[in-house]
Amino acid sequence: MTREEAQAPLDVILVTGDAYVDHNSYGVALLGRWLEAHGFSVGVIAQPPWDDPEAYRVLGPPRLFFGVTAGQMDSMVNHYTAARRIRNDDAYSPGGQAGLRPDRACIAYANRCKQAFPGVPVVLGGVEASLRRFAHFDYWQDRIRRSILLDAKADLLVYGMGELAAIEIARRLDGGRGIEACRDIPGTAWALGMKTPRPQMKVVEAPSFEECVADPLAFNRLTVLMYRESNPQCAEAIVQKHADRAIWCNPPARLLTTAEMDQLYELPYADAAHPSYRAPIPAFESIRGSITVNRGCSGGCSFCALTLHQGKDVVSRSAESVVREAKGMVLKNGFNGVISDLGGPTANMFHMRCQDEAANAVCRRVSCLHPVRCKFYGTDHAPYVDLLRQVRTLPGIKRVFVNSGLRYDLAALSPGFVEEIAANHVSGSLTTAPEHVSPRALAYMRKPEVDSFGDFMKRFKAASVAAGKKQFIVPYFQCGHPGTGPAETIELALYMKANDLRCRQVQLFMPTPGTIATAMFVSGVDPYSKQPVFVARGHKERARQRALLFWWKREEFPAVREALSAWGRRDLIGNGPGALVPPGPAFGNWQRGARPEFREGMGMQVGRASREEVNEERWEGHAGACK
Repeated sequence: MTREEAQAPLDVILVTGDAYVDHNSYGVALLGRWLEAHGFSVGVIAQPPWDDPEAYRVLGPPRLFFGVTAGQMDSMVNHYTAARRIRNDDAYSPGGQAGLRPDRACIAYANRCKQAFPGVPVVLGGVEASLRRFAHFDYWQDRIRRSILLDAKADLLVYGMGELAAIEIARRLDGGRGIEACRDIPGTAWALGMKTPRPQMKVVEAPSFEECVADPLAFNRLTVLMYRESNPQCAEAIVQKHADRAIWCNPPARLLTTAEMDQLYELPYADAAHPSYRAPIPAFESIRGSITVNRGCSGGCSFCALTLHQGKDVVSRSAESVVREAKGMVLKNGFNGVISDLGGPTANMFHMRCQDEAANAVCRRVSCLHPVRCKFYGTDHAPYVDLLRQVRTLPGIKRVFVNSGLRYDLAALSPGFVEEIAANHVSGSLTTAPEHVSPRALAYMRKPEVDSFGDFMKRFKAASVAAGKKQFIVPYFQCGHPGTGPAETIELALYMKANDLRCRQVQLFMPTPGTIATAMFVSGVDPYSKQPVFVARGHKERARQRALLFWWKREEFPAVREALSAWGRRDLIGNGPGALVPPGPAFGNWQRGARPEFREGMGMQVGRASREEVNEERWEGHAGACK
């Protein structure tokens, strides 16, 4: 990160919107160590000022290219809540300090790199670039924006996890070839003029940027096409016109093998933030002591872009690799004997995969599990159970917890799995994400029916009692998702009351680039069924839904009464057993800024997100941070 540390000109310089943490949960650390392991020297410029080209000259010019990323999250999701309020903190910055990265960070960083060293190739990567490579909906400007490649003026974009593409780019540039020679690499996209010769390969024409702006149904077709061409084994290149230019997107890179995953995650990470930081990095503190065992998710939830970024097919490390990492943790200073999480995007998908290679080679399904589980999808939990048992019995390991998301519908298919988790791997409460209970809402979310969640709760409670432990299920629910209206929200609130459930967090749906749910939000139409979908638009309607999921909190009573009155369900206001809230005054969350007595009584901050709102909305169904 400094010239003194580098001691020589660097091959690649990675510019990131996060503080630099050398841990295998961080994309910049993974990519930097991976390049280093293949013989390239790497520097990192972390959270540079975005208005000063000198900040990008601190390590000198890279010999091969600049790699630019906004960080672990899309910078707009990092900056703003789903209610478009500015977040008070940034978990990926020292001390949680907000304001150390710009909006749409990839664009600002790439332009400054070009200004600092004209002629040096700039390659975009990470979740922000990956999901904005085509025309995309920007919730914060409430409009369709063109590909980030054109605004960033980058030479190339790497989408997906990027390890294979990055190495190939470095090798070609190291061999004396120009960045133009990298335009056929799988997992990359680039901008071309209308007169630029196109590669001679089969290509699919996507609706143009102008068509997507003019017609929301064209934007739906673009979204469907992106998912259709997401299988590396059968995908074709996609071209999208933007006026007199176009975006060429090659098919996705193949997934890493288990051996490559083992190599990647066992590289010599320091497992620490850079020593230049004088304050802890909150996001790192929350995952310190965790071990990643897989990547990818076969669920295909509508609100999650993980399919486009990490892939639908799950790639898992070997048990031997995970055990070696656990043994290494025991030897490190400060380790307290507790592994806080042994998981991934979906922990119990460890080594779950399609059992028919021929079928998988031509599969274009978005989800292996919805609307019905594919007959070829393997659901054996034995590898994960064996791994948990191996790690928890290692010398120096006191406890191994599972804090990653669990697919409870898959867990129900394995006799003894829920009991194993309840008896040995829960730290008092287990978080799950049923998201909703309404069959209609769940269908649009591509989530399993609520009966699966109910059965899972019963098994978990019984297993906890049998183990002599008092443990709880902490559910995550979501409001404001397309297809979720007043009736569905009331149905969820009544379910919560009937089952004595109290949410710690509620996710207010945020339309992020690349998701199927965002296409529904934009168009009001399901991209697949072509049927109209109810969309809660505006702060007022979305705030009503959120308030109803906190019907049990006294401070939310006025907002709940207002919502029920507006929705024609005053029968749920009263003192009887069937009521949600007692009688009293009614006003909504959106009126807080206009009612001084309410603002003073509740200690709310107007214009910025309150600490409670930040905590409730920090978790996003977003690529790389899903559950």
